[in-house]
Amino acid sequence: MVRLLGWIGCDSPAELVTAWAHGRGAGWVWRVLDAESEPGQVLAAWKDVLRSDDQAISVLESLVFETNMGRFAARASTRMPGGMRYAKTLHVVRQRVALSLWEHALSVNWRRPVVFCRSLRLARTYLTAVVANHELTDEKSRFQFSGRLGQAAVLLARFEPVGTADLEASAEQFRMSVAEGNTAADAVPYLLECYLRLHDNSGDREYLGRAALTDREFADASRGPTWHLMMAEVWLRLADGSPRNSRFAFYLRNAEVSLVRAGEPGGGEAVQHALLLSVAAAARRAPALLPSVRLGLRRLNNPFGLGDHLRRFAEAGHPAVELPGVLVHDLRTRFLESGEPLHRRLLADCFRAYVQLGYLDGELENARLLHDALALQEGTLAKTTALTDELSRMRHADDLLALAELRDNAKRRLDGIALLIREAGTNTTSCVPLVRLGRTLEHGGRPLDEVARGQLRVRLGDVPGADRWIQAVVEGDPDFFYEQAAGRALSSPDLMRRNLGGRSNVVTIDDYLGFTDSTLVFKPTTRLCFDRDAERSAAVRETVRRMGAEEQFGVIDLITTISAADVAHSQEQFPSGTELISVRRFAGGTELAKQVSPTLPEQSCALLERTARFLAYMHGSDGASAGKQVHGVRKNVRKEARMWLRSVLPDEPTAAPGCDEVFDAWWALLAGTGLPPQPRRDAHAFNWLVTDTGQIVAVDLEASHHRPMGYELAQLTDDVPALPVDRWDLRRQVVTAYTEALAHCQGAPPVDGDKLWLAYRASLLIRAVRALSDRTGEPGIREHGEALLDELCSPHRDPGQPGGPEEESLSGLAVLLRNAWAERRGTPGGAPLRELKDGRRRRISKALAYHLRHSPHITRDASGWVEVGTLAHVLSPGIKVTAEEIVSVARALTETRFEVRGDCVRARYGHSRPAIVEYQERLPDSPLYHCTSSSALREIFERGEGLRPMSRQWVHLTTDRAAALATGRRHGPSVLLRVTDPAGLAWRHAGGNTWLAGHVPPEALSVVPLHQLFATHG
Repeated sequence: MVRLLGWIGCDSPAELVTAWAHGRGAGWVWRVLDAESEPGQVLAAWKDVLRSDDQAISVLESLVFETNMGRFAARASTRMPGGMRYAKTLHVVRQRVALSLWEHALSVNWRRPVVFCRSLRLARTYLTAVVANHELTDEKSRFQFSGRLGQAAVLLARFEPVGTADLEASAEQFRMSVAEGNTAADAVPYLLECYLRLHDNSGDREYLGRAALTDREFADASRGPTWHLMMAEVWLRLADGSPRNSRFAFYLRNAEVSLVRAGEPGGGEAVQHALLLSVAAAARRAPALLPSVRLGLRRLNNPFGLGDHLRRFAEAGHPAVELPGVLVHDLRTRFLESGEPLHRRLLADCFRAYVQLGYLDGELENARLLHDALALQEGTLAKTTALTDELSRMRHADDLLALAELRDNAKRRLDGIALLIREAGTNTTSCVPLVRLGRTLEHGGRPLDEVARGQLRVRLGDVPGADRWIQAVVEGDPDFFYEQAAGRALSSPDLMRRNLGGRSNVVTIDDYLGFTDSTLVFKPTTRLCFDRDAERSAAVRETVRRMGAEEQFGVIDLITTISAADVAHSQEQFPSGTELISVRRFAGGTELAKQVSPTLPEQSCALLERTARFLAYMHGSDGASAGKQVHGVRKNVRKEARMWLRSVLPDEPTAAPGCDEVFDAWWALLAGTGLPPQPRRDAHAFNWLVTDTGQIVAVDLEASHHRPMGYELAQLTDDVPALPVDRWDLRRQVVTAYTEALAHCQGAPPVDGDKLWLAYRASLLIRAVRALSDRTGEPGIREHGEALLDELCSPHRDPGQPGGPEEESLSGLAVLLRNAWAERRGTPGGAPLRELKDGRRRRISKALAYHLRHSPHITRDASGWVEVGTLAHVLSPGIKVTAEEIVSVARALTETRFEVRGDCVRARYGHSRPAIVEYQERLPDSPLYHCTSSSALREIFERGEGLRPMSRQWVHLTTDRAAALATGRRHGPSVLLRVTDPAGLAWRHAGGNTWLAGHVPPEALSVVPLHQLFATHG
């Protein structure tokens, strides 16, 4: 909870508790915090809160109450005062959490956008639960929660992308809130904004039509400026791109009328009003010869996205292309001397964006606008105080440095550097000024002389540690600032974390203004892996230098390492076993996986050829094992290959050939080539970046052990679909590029090309099997594996060359695996492989679950087994299904509910009809979860019944929290229960993540607080 409070921008725990004790009394607060000694005290304290004249409750207080109500649910429930029920009390507590988080988010507002959005998302988690349980909410106050739930998505959309589904749900919540008593004057402006955001997402003008119909639906409602401004934008968007006919004139006239009715709004709406007036005027002035008017309003996120939107205006066509200059002039005229902080910030952003657009002729015009932006931030034009929020302070320093670069002005540069150092010294949690200083030094510029150094020391004498930072500036050492920034970045609530893809939990950080974007890369690792990575990186870097290929290939530079013990983190942020976090300098670019595709074969092949050369240099840089006997290759490959083969080959004990026989036959093909193994790189396409200059950059070099030659080439070309499966000519080019580069790097004759080609094709076979067992859900992976397996069933022969016995053996293995997979998929024989549609698979799966577990109309044996043919016949009245489809569904890799033996299938668990199923009795090694309806809490806790099997044979629990939630939510409003310590109870493992118990007593259960379901980094 302490970590969460920091991520949503609250004060330190000590300050929060001090303020809480000051308001409620230290003894009272202690009794709430010390709930374990007497949980009944929590209920007494909660009644005090309900009786209090001041109904406000802090975020900390509300979260503590919810946590304690969940931790001590069993003990507290038996001490409920008269007239109180546990489910209702928990619901009211969550209402208060929702409201306290809502007020906290609004208090943060635009000054800290990342924290605002995170706080609002957490509030939305609680609002969703409260609205779902609306029958527990007093009828007169329901609209407060449904209305806020609708608002949450709209407010979030002002600062970050929000999905269409969330916005559609938001629109429904607004309508629900009006039905529950909310006024149209309060709800409809947000509903109209919601329709504008939906139009932003999709470009579908139907949403604009819905907005117009909503405006007509509430024609008699009282309307304020916000309503009129929203409708003005709706009408202008309808006019945008419309033919110049009577309908266009109707839209434009309605927009102008709405703008007149909006009057003279204040705050951010004044900027929005001025903007829309300028757009409407541009539409009215547009030459009659234009067949349609382009206004470029889509994705205009007023008012905070105005600066970013200038470029969209410039690219939208006429008359929108003229709007950047018109807007700068109009907004400058209206707001240049405004004292309103929001006006000043937005206008300064607009000036800065216009300079970056490059529309102005000459240095002086650009400098004038930057001077005005600085004056707005400093408050000199309006004779008021400077803007003091962190975003404005950072913009101020950035504008000083931009002006210094534009005019080669040493004083401005010194001012900007001084501001950044002061910001870094006073705001000790922010890494943004440090990153900006690093980038300033990277870009060079005039070095500081002794006079400038002395001036900085005088100006920054009150800043702790300023001397060392000044020294780093003088020395032009950007890495010093990046190292300092890295230590702050992982714990700063004002940064967003973004996964770079791949399989290694590698993340980078972004801030709202973009100063830190793609600068630092963090990777959780162990000391052993880090040392291996550092050693390999140095060797590869030296080889690339020796080969004169530094412009073609690179390795991400290490900045520093951070001990995991020094960083407050959660299991969701860094995996278990993390010892340290390596921090590297980001190499701007795109993962190779996103730049290759079978639909672009020639382009993909060119990239793969270059990457294969780099891979050869990596293999050639391993001087430690050169000429030495390498051991353990077969053992390591066998471990991963058998795991994939088990997903394809029949799982019956008597089935033949088994995994071991197939692996041995496959390994014989590789061993027969006699090629030396190569150091493992883990060469899949997510482990390479392609920079804007075309350089290939290696991302992760900590892999250990060795792999057969050709194995990693297959991983490179086909772990991510990159080439059409039948383009062997392109694959041959990639292999040839590797062969030539390896020989060049090692200064030795090239390896036998035919042997490497065979090893590569054999490696493709096992990579195809890996694709069949893919559980990531990545589109096209499994389909690519199936197509590749089909292709390998035919022996490959180069023109004019006979195919050898090895190719026949490879083809035979491919046929065996293809047929085994087809049978497992329910498509035996030579029929083409096909995938069941998700909707049909779900229908069959639900029908199977019902009939195998509950149906009295089906014949089962004592152990619950049913013949597949019988099942197909029983299911046929409701859903036409074949025996093959039943087997395919029951054997799906992600399906743990069913079991197939020969021609029979059964449910592993969940029976309401008796079935003798033998389960393994053992103790779970992690907490267990069960999601139940809110209405069941009385029986579970107040009546002391705990969890009972009810109509089933067993109580079902799972180690997968998300799976428990998904199951529970299918049955309406739900609460997640946890068994934190499973010891002391008898458990049976039913397969997968599912565990069974005859009964779970209430004292073993706790209610999971909603904040524990909220991912701050997801």
